[in-house]
Amino acid sequence: MDALRKQFDDYLDEAHRLKSKYASEITLLVGMETDFITNADLDHLDALLKREGPRAEYLVGSVHHVYEIPIDIDFATFHKALRSEASLTEQDAQEKFLSTYFDAQHHLLRRFHPEIVGHFDLCRLYNPTLLFSDYPSAYEKMERNVKYAIEYGALFEINAAAFRKNWETAYPGPDVVEVYHRSSF
Repeated sequence: MDALRKQFDDYLDEAHRLKSKYASEITLLVGMETDFITNADLDHLDALLKREGPRAEYLVGSVHHVYEIPIDIDFATFHKALRSEASLTEQDAQEKFLSTYFDAQHHLLRRFHPEIVGHFDLCRLYNPTLLFSDYPSAYEKMERNVKYAIEYGALFEINAAAFRKNWETAYPGPDVVEVYHRSSF
């Protein structure tokens, strides 16, 4: 943990050095992306943000894990998370997986109010044509998260990495963008 802490401190030092060096040419903000794996991770994030204060100027709040299993490493690991609830039907397992993802995201949003919400719908990485409207509980939670983030002024990342992963659109998918538009006006 000490090596990781030193690496992060070195990142902040170098980022702020570059910010000062190029201040007359560009505006550079120094931030970080977080993940919600367990509540202990969020407690560590809270301590880190308190320790660093204004050196961390913005936070990208992202979720990369469901049931403490990474969902963006490869299909086999994603599928392991998806099928964690083996006793459920495929439809029910999918709904619970999506709902768990959006509950974790909501917890992160409420606790930290990240300035940017990262890859909002990463939970369908390996199923980009999935429609949240086919999963009513998950859809309600997705909508809740969009509205909550808009209420406190968050920005939503648009991420082109989805194209490398055979999506036809960037993250987020069109159904999420539609909720953004409906909720913003």
